[in-house]
Amino acid sequence: MPPPKVDEHSGAPEGFVPRVLRGPFFGGRTVFTGGVLTDLFAARITGDDCNGLGITHGGVIATLADIFVVGFIAAQLPAHARLVTASLSVDYLGSSRAGDWLLGRIHAHRIGRRQCVASGEFRVGERTVALIKASCAILADSGTPQ
Repeated sequence: MPPPKVDEHSGAPEGFVPRVLRGPFFGGRTVFTGGVLTDLFAARITGDDCNGLGITHGGVIATLADIFVVGFIAAQLPAHARLVTASLSVDYLGSSRAGDWLLGRIHAHRIGRRQCVASGEFRVGERTVALIKASCAILADSGTPQ
């Protein structure tokens, strides 16, 4: 039985600003950020995000983690900075389903000249669904890592 269809915009958390994603994976999808440094994030799980068991596919969680952590780090850097994910880890602690709101917070551990590290979590209500950690490399203007 396929998961129910869910509108990714309905019931957006108060105080969050919509952001339309670009790129090949979630291009056109709307997610939400909040907080002074965009350290708060939210995404509505839809039926298309779920696997055959009706729970959110781990790849969706990992992709959202990458998008939110890199976006958070990028917001701390000059606009011309280019960065790539060097490492991403996700500890899956619980499940989410179509209709759930993944809410979370990112915390920067290091924003450096060459490397940045941040971590955070996804929650559904009071339950922690995933712990996330990523490091990013800041690319030199020539396109090669520093």
